[in-house]
Amino acid sequence: MAPTPKSAQNSRQLQSIPAMDEWVAEFIKRLVQRMSAAESMNILKAWGFLTERELSALTVRHSKENLALQVLDICESRKATIRHAADLDIIYTHANTKKKTWDVYQMSMPPDPEMGLVDVSELKEKFKKTIHAAMKNVTIHFKDFGDALWIRIAWGNNYLKPNQYKPTFLVYHSQTPYAFISILPKAYRSLLCQALLCAAGYSQIQQMDLKCRCLESLKDIVFKRFNQPFQSYLSRSQQEIKVTPAVVDQRVTYENMKDKERINQLTRETFGDGSLPNLEFATYKLETSFKGESGISNAIEPFRCVVKFSSPHLLESIRSLGPAGISETPVSSLLSCIPHRARNIYKIAEKKPLPPTNNCPTI
Repeated sequence: MAPTPKSAQNSRQLQSIPAMDEWVAEFIKRLVQRMSAAESMNILKAWGFLTERELSALTVRHSKENLALQVLDICESRKATIRHAADLDIIYTHANTKKKTWDVYQMSMPPDPEMGLVDVSELKEKFKKTIHAAMKNVTIHFKDFGDALWIRIAWGNNYLKPNQYKPTFLVYHSQTPYAFISILPKAYRSLLCQALLCAAGYSQIQQMDLKCRCLESLKDIVFKRFNQPFQSYLSRSQQEIKVTPAVVDQRVTYENMKDKERINQLTRETFGDGSLPNLEFATYKLETSFKGESGISNAIEPFRCVVKFSSPHLLESIRSLGPAGISETPVSSLLSCIPHRARNIYKIAEKKPLPPTNNCPTI
């Protein structure tokens, strides 16, 4: 039976619609499989690609593979693109920021403060234009979460397509000099920093010695959103607080009460009473030289060592050292100043003498 003109026309129209890219389908499938059962529906709903009817028809009780195939069938019928896949990846990463390590970059203020007032849409356009002017094979996608702009960059080169499985994520709060970046290869660091400076209207940028997995804690530190106890100090006389036990018993000697109260008071002065930002580690890199009778010998290789403190919640652990009797009080400033100096990576080295200068006038 020969096809009717109408059926032939419909066939030509279906053939003219581009099929879903195989790579996009595989990428979406892997993303859904990475989601936990508890978060999958919330992430897919926030994605906005699936309709309410399609979401209600999904069965989450079965395996992740089954859920991924259901979502994939819908994406194939709706011809999902790389833009949809990138949006899903950003939403998933936003919900799982602790699965990545974030570095903090600080930009210097522009010469003219008015230059810092940049429209977000203009910022996006400048950012893309700067990167694409230097490198064509790059995909860039944006998504707003409140006052935070999330940027996803997948890098490629003249010979390879962008690697969508290892993208760079950049989180920038408009009108602030701070950017939070995860997975930035050294080969693209200069280009990304240049694009951010051009788009945000700043003049210089540098990487801070501050990094961790908790993105919100990094924001709390650089934006000073945590309780800072250094604003008020008590004098030594005020620290000598008279302790009155709740129960007075002549048979009990309260010899340690005064010392414990002093330790607790110093701990409160140093760390405050509120919650602290959650950092997982602090690293101290020491470099020193062996000294002889004639001073430091340049022929001897410097002595180097690295000390790393790690904990699921490092600052809370440091705060508990004194009251627990593990360390003296107050705790060393190298540990207690971490949130206030906004750094958890330190380099400790000796001051080297300046080279002799020639004071003879030039002729």
